[in-house]
Amino acid sequence: MDALKAFGAEVIVCPTNVDPEDPRSYYSVSSRLEKEVPNSWKANQYDNLSNSAAHYEQTGPEIWDQTDGRITQLVVGVGTGGTVSGVGRYLKEKNPKIKIWGIDTYGSIFKKYKETGIFDKNEIYPYITEGIGEDFLPKNVDFDVIDHFEKVTDKDAALMTRRIAREEGIFAGNSAGSAVAGLLQLKDQFKKEDVIVVIFHDHGSRYLGKMFNDEWMREKGFFEKTGMTARDLVASGVSGELLSIESCEPVAAAVKLMSAHDFSQISITRDARLVGSLNETHLYSQLVTDPAAKDQPVESIMQPAFPFVDISTPVDLLSTMITPTTPAVLVRDFKTDKTFIITRSDIIRVLV
Repeated sequence: MDALKAFGAEVIVCPTNVDPEDPRSYYSVSSRLEKEVPNSWKANQYDNLSNSAAHYEQTGPEIWDQTDGRITQLVVGVGTGGTVSGVGRYLKEKNPKIKIWGIDTYGSIFKKYKETGIFDKNEIYPYITEGIGEDFLPKNVDFDVIDHFEKVTDKDAALMTRRIAREEGIFAGNSAGSAVAGLLQLKDQFKKEDVIVVIFHDHGSRYLGKMFNDEWMREKGFFEKTGMTARDLVASGVSGELLSIESCEPVAAAVKLMSAHDFSQISITRDARLVGSLNETHLYSQLVTDPAAKDQPVESIMQPAFPFVDISTPVDLLSTMITPTTPAVLVRDFKTDKTFIITRSDIIRVLV
């Protein structure tokens, strides 16, 4: 943002936990500004097919020529889909045996859609990795060109981004870390004689306040630490699997659900996508102030969604994330594809 402001740009920050069609999303805001601001233009890198065409005409031939046509595997992070689709289409026209591996992230719908043809909103939840994955289907993503999607966790992507700089001297961005982490996860798919090309899309200077900042890495729980972790809480039965209710349901239904399970807070979903939360303290104050609120939809009184962390996050870090305004944290176990909720009382039980 500082780099943009240095050029005189006005930066508008938009929420990421809303649907693309929501007027607050960066897709909708940018489209609105294009109409309102005189002499403006929107690149629309997701749906403007000039994106993939440019890579078909330029990047694909460049890779083919520089490898003397020996390339056998292409590994690319998939965001807008322009690079992987354009390059992949060109290379497959040259040699149909070339494999195109798309790198995806947890919280994105690409992998499941490729494998099943189902757009599953249950796959969508907040994630940290930037530049890859999406919660909709960009027109530039050609699923027929991509042979396989490999998902990489936020933590593995961040740690690999730092390794690339320190061990290889290449100051690349977060999606590059995902690409190399995905490459290593796929290593059993490759043979010694393969010629593998991995594309790095962005520069590390954009991540000085994030992946290349030690304090930020500690806050996210990405540095390895000894001691009890969220996984230990889940294994011991202290924390429970996530309980949620759809945003259109009445507040009375949320009260009934929380009472039945003896939960002090729950998550709110919209079309199975996490959009908010509700805790009993806030619920109590709303009902005391306006008893008629019990018949209103839950979204009318919901609070911000609980933060997501990896199941390997240390308990001492979890304890700093749980505050009076954030009474719970959601823990994702990518191996079992389950989400658990850890509350203030869960933390207290393991600390005493």
